Amino acid sequence: MAAFLRQSSLSGNSLANCSERSQRSQQARSFGPVLAGTWRKVNKVDDGWKKGFWGSGYFNEGNASPDNNYLKRIEAKKLLSTIEKSGLLSKADKAGLTLSRIEQSKLLSTAENLGLLATLERLLVTDPGKVTALSIPFFLASAGILVLFPHDNGALQLLQYLLLALTVGVTVTFFAGGFVLASLQDD
Repeated sequence: MAAFLRQSSLSGNSLANCSERSQRSQQARSFGPVLAGTWRKVNKVDDGWKKGFWGSGYFNEGNASPDNNYLKRIEAKKLLSTIEKSGLLSKADKAGLTLSRIEQSKLLSTAENLGLLATLERLLVTDPGKVTALSIPFFLASAGILVLFPHDNGALQLLQYLLLALTVGVTVTFFAGGFVLASLQDD
């Protein structure tokens, strides 16, 4: 009977398939713990966990580390070719904004000294919902400005409209900025 099984092509294929499956499962086990989770949240193994009366559990929920390679994202979204097709660079050139003018005015070194580039980098990894939520207090302030300012004095009305324009501008900037940030962070 054993000789018959050794000669059977069916048993040879199934033995080969079994050995391939076992090699794949050994490779999968050699990579370490598997991370699983939903968007931006992962369940991961806590190596320092010890069993105790008030133990928090073997798995901890943590945040996934964001992928900060924005150059690859810009390349994937074809942002530069879109800017080129829109004619934005020629419009900036006609307005007098050229690379040599930026270099002469030392805008980049000033931005670097003021820490604006680090702030921009932190903003790019911020949760877009938090940025959008920042628009709520300014929206409420604009509603308060409309209701609380009296309409009998011309100077107060001018102040009301200026403050209203400022708060509505900030509201729209934060609200739209959160959605722009979400589109930049999408994979």
